[in-house]
Order: sequence, then C-alpha cells, then structure tokens
Amino acid sequence: MAAARTTMAAVSESTWNNANGGSAAPAEGSAPYNNNGKPAAASTGERMDVDSWSRAGRQFASAREVYTRALYRICLKFTTSEDEDEGKPEPATAYWTLYGRTTSIGNAGPTSPTPDSICRRMDDSMSGPAAGILWRLNDSDGEQAALHALRAGMTSGWCIRGDRGDGALRVGKAKVFTSSNKNATGADGQPQQGREATTLSLDADRWVLCKGASFAAGNSVFNVEDFNEAKQKISIHCSKGPMRGKLIEVHAARCPYVFGRAHEADLCIMDRELSRRHGAILYMTNSRNNNGKNSRAKGNFILVDLESTNGSYMRLVGPYGVKGMGALGLGDEFIVGRTGFSVNRFDYGISEAIGARPTMEDRTLVIQSLMLDPAHGYYKNEPKEQLHELAMTSFAAVFDGHGGDECSTYLVDALPHHLRSAMFAEREALRNAVEQSRMQQRQDQTEDAASELMRKILKSCYLRADKEFITPKNAPQSGSTAATVILFGRRLFAANVGDSRVVLCRSGGQCVELTSDHKPSRPDEAARVRAAGGFILHKRVMGELAITRAFGDKSFKMGIKAMLEDEAEELAGGAGANGAGDGKDLNAPLVSAEPEIASMVLSHNDEFLLLACDGLFDVFRSQDAIALARQELIAHRGEPAEVARILSDQAIRVRRSRDNVSILIIVLRPFWELA
Repeated sequence: MAAARTTMAAVSESTWNNANGGSAAPAEGSAPYNNNGKPAAASTGERMDVDSWSRAGRQFASAREVYTRALYRICLKFTTSEDEDEGKPEPATAYWTLYGRTTSIGNAGPTSPTPDSICRRMDDSMSGPAAGILWRLNDSDGEQAALHALRAGMTSGWCIRGDRGDGALRVGKAKVFTSSNKNATGADGQPQQGREATTLSLDADRWVLCKGASFAAGNSVFNVEDFNEAKQKISIHCSKGPMRGKLIEVHAARCPYVFGRAHEADLCIMDRELSRRHGAILYMTNSRNNNGKNSRAKGNFILVDLESTNGSYMRLVGPYGVKGMGALGLGDEFIVGRTGFSVNRFDYGISEAIGARPTMEDRTLVIQSLMLDPAHGYYKNEPKEQLHELAMTSFAAVFDGHGGDECSTYLVDALPHHLRSAMFAEREALRNAVEQSRMQQRQDQTEDAASELMRKILKSCYLRADKEFITPKNAPQSGSTAATVILFGRRLFAANVGDSRVVLCRSGGQCVELTSDHKPSRPDEAARVRAAGGFILHKRVMGELAITRAFGDKSFKMGIKAMLEDEAEELAGGAGANGAGDGKDLNAPLVSAEPEIASMVLSHNDEFLLLACDGLFDVFRSQDAIALARQELIAHRGEPAEVARILSDQAIRVRRSRDNVSILIIVLRPFWELA
C-alpha cells in the first residue's frame, strides 16, 4: 500500500512540546500576555474573587463577567448507563457542577468517610473513591496549567483529572477516505488509490502519541513504548483487551493506520465494543521542522476517532497527566472508569406532538456552541483565535410551520448557518464591542455596544433567511413562525416572528415573557398591515393568515399591488374595509419576517427557559405553563424531556389543543436541589 497522505495542517512545535511537558509559547490570541510571553494576571486594582482565573484573560477572570467563555456551572450528561451490561444510555440523567466547588467521581457511597459527588457503585473498573476530579481552573493552579488549558481546544474553564489512570478524554474526530494519491504509483507506473484523512474537530492534532502516552478504545488499553523520529515509527504495547501483550509498530508510511472490528482494518481487534472502523493513527508532518534540509519531513503521530459509537480516549496519565491537559470545552466527552460524560452548558428537553393535526409541521433545534458548523457539527478549519466569540454563543429555536413543513425544515439549517456566518464575518467588530462594553462601569445594563451589534446581526440573518426561501420562482407557499434564543456569554437575546414564545423563569418561579405574539389583534401590527394596503378580517390578515409576521408565506411578501393586481388600485383609491386612503405603500409586504428582539443579562439564579408554539399557549397562559413546568421539574429532580412531555399531554389531552404542540425546556441551573 502506498504511503497515505493526511490532508490537514501540520502540527505545531508547541503541540509536541505540550504533550511532553514543554513550555512553548502559547497560541496568539488565546489570552493577554506580558513581555515574557506569560499570561498576564489581572491588574491589582481589579476586583477578583478567590476562584478567579485571571491568568487566562478577562473572558475567564470572574463569574461576574457578562461576555465570558468561562461557565459558572456545567451540566454533565451521562453517556453510559449504570448497568454497563445493558449498554443503554441515560440521556435524561445529569449532574450539575458549581463554580468554586470540586466534584469527585468514584465509587464511594454516601456512608463512606469520603463520599464522592458522583457515585457509580456498579462501575468496578474505577480504582476507588475520587477516581476522577472535576474542577474549575483558577490562578492557584499555576501558569503551566493555564498554558496547557488554553492550547487545549476552546476550554470552558473546567478541567478533569484522573491521576490513577481512571480518567480519559475523547480525542478529536477525523474521516479517512480513499482518493487518488499522485505520489503513489503501482508496478505499471500508473497512480494508485491511496488513503487520506481530514480532521473534523478543533485541535484534533492536540492528541500526540508521544512516548508514555496511553489510550483506550473499547476494552483495550494501548501504551506508547517508543517513538523513533529517525525511522518515523512508534511502538505501541497493548496492556489490556483481546490483543493483550502484543507489540504493534506503526510506520508513517502506513498512516492513516485504521483500527477496529473490520477485517480490512490495518489492526483488526475482535472486540464487540469497537466500531468496524473505530479510530486511526495519523502522521502529520511539521514542515517548519524540515527547513528543506532533508527529504523526510519530521512530524507527529496523532490519535483520532473515526466517529465511532463508543469513542477513542486519551488517558490522562504520563505526559497527559499534567494539570491543565484535561481542559474541557462544550461538547467534549470524557470517561472515568467506564462511566462516560458529556460537557454541556445547560440541560434541555424537547417534546414534539402532532396533536389533532394530520401532519407535523413544527421543528425544534438546540445548538450549544456555534463554534462548529451547524449543518454537521464539524470544525470548518478557521484559525482558532478567530472563534472566541462563537465559542461562547448558544442557539435554540422552535419553528411552527403552516401550509407545509418546507419552511420550518429549511430554517433548521439556514437560520443558524446565517447567524454563524454573520458573527464570524463581524468577529472583529464584535470583539471591539465586547471590549468597549467591558470598559463600562455597568455590564448588566439593558443595552451596550455588543448587544446593539448583535441586534443588527440577528435582524439581518432573519431577513436574509426569509429572502432566500421566498425568492425562487418555485418556492413553496408554506411559512413558519420562529421563537429563538441566543446566549452570548451571559447575555440573552430572544427574537421572534409569529406567535411562538420565549418565556423565562427567574428565581422563585417569576415568569418573564421575552417575546410578544405577532397577531392581528395587536393594534400596532394591524396598523402596519393596513398601511401596506391590507385588511384584517376574522382576526386574520386578508382573512387568511392568523399571524402578521412569519418566514415564508411568499404570496403575502410581494405586496398588495402584486397580490390583487387591478383590485389594488381600486382598494387604494377609495375607502375600503379599513378606511384606506393616501400614503399607503402597496409594495410593502403584508407579512414581515423582521424580528422583535429582547435583550437581557441572565442572572446565575435564573432557572429555565420555555420555548413553545401556539399549540401550547393557545390553551396555557405563560404564567400557568411556567408554574406547571417548574412544579414538575422539582418533582422529577430535573428531567426536562419528561416535563416537556407532561406539558404537551396537558395541552392536548386535558385542555384540548387542536394544533401541533412543540415544547423546548432549557434548564439553566438545578434549582430543585434547594426546593
């Protein structure tokens, strides 16, 4: 087989030095640094708390920071079940950490002298109590820990350790594919098929297989015994699993070196917990080390996961046991023993019920970080330092379609895509606006420079998505409402068109409606329709549409002149049903896709967000829906998916809602623990 070629950027020297405990300079843009290249601490005049992480810069320095990448708390979702033999996930089970509190994971129960915060008694692979330690990084962890954490993807400020070999982090994803390798030729001199690889995760090249590194896949554990730079090969010893005791040598020329259950894999491991093509070892050259002095470019062997079911994990021992190497970002996965966790900004649950309608036209969406491409969740190869604003941005939405599901289905992909693209294009302006806001004395004010810019971005994205949907000549006549939330640091933006709502439950059950329905019953909305030459009949626009703002609905966007043609002139010239007169813009759309946007800074005590379509709010007042949801969240100790289902059943079975009912509950903190 010809030598495979990896199609990604070369590994920097800092990545290799980092894995070997070196002290290369940090990546540019990660944090403010002093003249010695070290993270600069906060100024002495700045008020900081004991758990602050000023070494990482302003965006991690304080829990009071509004535009922050540091999470005050994280939600750990279990990715494995208590009964490992069943192998069933427990997606509804979650554990919440808290700022300033260390979380221990092990098998010590409540009666133990040192009980663990998360006790998994059935996991006999754990070495004992405190097999894994989760904490929020702070200045007392030292300078090197900050350097390691800032290099490790887009950290959220939290870190995991497993000094006894119990803890491991899931490595970055990649894809191996067959293509024509121009550098490889067969016996006939013709190009032959080779294999190439491309990484799908940010900083996938962070997981260097240096000497002393150890990784796990399925039931197997592998240890890197030697790295021979001159011969471009590594020696790997299997210490556990079906291939226990075997020594494997991997040469750069054979990379990508695929392992898994498939017989055609380079390393076939008969383990039912492995996927057919489970993971791979890549060889990534570093052209900066070559300098043209020899024909063999130096490089590093990298461990990647081929989007397997159970994952490939780098164990946090040896060179990866250094504090800060286990830094966690949103979406990261780690294991302690055989218990798996995913890192989340919040917990959420969705219920989508067709109700009495013949078809389901609603769509619901949650994206915890816009750093990755919303279409497929992969890294788009942008420079890391350009992603800081996207890394602290979350997006969620409920789309209530009507006249078909084409529009709501389109919005699931298009709206977050446009939002990410616009924020990325405006990243410098956003960064400057955030810094300007930080310079102000009050960061919790209703509006600041950053929120004003985000409003413009949101408005332009809504209008662009709508225009793209209705512009084609064969565009469907369907439409959709939208109720969306964007979390930018701690600042919340709630935007809507139509009659789907966003409602916030604050501390103690206080209900705050963040959106207002766009219906003909609103005087300002009815006036806008009439100013465009339209009329309201039976509480509907032109006697047809029950909402005054929406995506799609192409016929209502072309203006009354185009809709009614000759009748429009007669309508404009005399007194119609709405008292039509001069000054009407007959080309203005009767139904608009321009959103109304509310902005506020979330408190650390806010409890949850409720997003739902009119199928719920036609039969529930916002306060009643919040009260019932809060009551059930307390009774179920969380479980937002189950609570959303209960709300939906109440709306359909008890209160006789006739519409599709879509509900999204986003839990911001575990308030039931104090109830």
